[in-house]
Amino acid sequence: MSDTPFQFSASAIHGIAPEFLSCVALFNAPINTEVAVERLELLWDMPVRAQWAEVDAEASGGASGSLYHFETDNAVTVMLTPVSGELKDVEGQLPDHRFHVMLTCFAPISDPHTGEVLRRKDSTFFDPITGLALDIEGGDVEESAEGDFVVDTELAPEIQRRRRSVDAHTVMTQMMDMLMREEAAVGIYRPELGVVQPPNMVVELADLLSQGQAPVPLWVGVRTFKPQLTNARTLGLPLFGHLDLDVMDSIHSEDDVYAMLSNLADYIITSDQFLMPGQTISYLGEKLTLTQTTSPADDAPILRISY
Repeated sequence: MSDTPFQFSASAIHGIAPEFLSCVALFNAPINTEVAVERLELLWDMPVRAQWAEVDAEASGGASGSLYHFETDNAVTVMLTPVSGELKDVEGQLPDHRFHVMLTCFAPISDPHTGEVLRRKDSTFFDPITGLALDIEGGDVEESAEGDFVVDTELAPEIQRRRRSVDAHTVMTQMMDMLMREEAAVGIYRPELGVVQPPNMVVELADLLSQGQAPVPLWVGVRTFKPQLTNARTLGLPLFGHLDLDVMDSIHSEDDVYAMLSNLADYIITSDQFLMPGQTISYLGEKLTLTQTTSPADDAPILRISY
């Protein structure tokens, strides 16, 4: 049992996973967007019927341009906007590039036409990671003998939104893989993670999807630093409806802390579990406690792990 019983609701602690997910593909020369999208059927067995639309800045409240869009079988709308020139108004310095494609995946929790809740047809990333020595004590989710989860009805909408976020990340990763196979590819800029992911990293890790695994390093950043003791922080978990995690003043090595946070991020993304303040978890034989606080880096709410 947990040392401190739950006194919080998941909705009060964790933010809502967004329905929109975006990134930017950078290139050193223009690419043919239509030809690139055709590659999806060969790479991911995803035949698409895409079409162009002209977007007016005044009507959309954004930028004008040509939008290439389509919808996947699991009701994720993909929008691609090719733009000549460098990406402007970003924090930090990007690698040299002369062309970019803005990519957005929209995974609504309900059908915009009928209002019915969209439910995932499969459970590719539903089970916890096999072999991970991590036991959640307490909580509102129970595991049945068949390995399925019985979800508390109060948590069901939040869990469904998190699953749709996984759908969006999955489709975005397939699109990133397709785009980064272009000869002119420079990398994928992820503003929430503050990084540019190089083409070889994207292509290599995207292949984990075909093995039924989540390419978590593409989805969540883990940063470690060690002035004396080890500190670390995740970036990207709010996109899945979770608080980011951090570790402060750990006696463990940077590699060990990185592995722990990566495994824990993988676990909560690919299962229907919520981490909560006051919870105790077991990781590789060590008892870890969770407390809610704010990150010293950006004052964002986070869950701190005693590791």
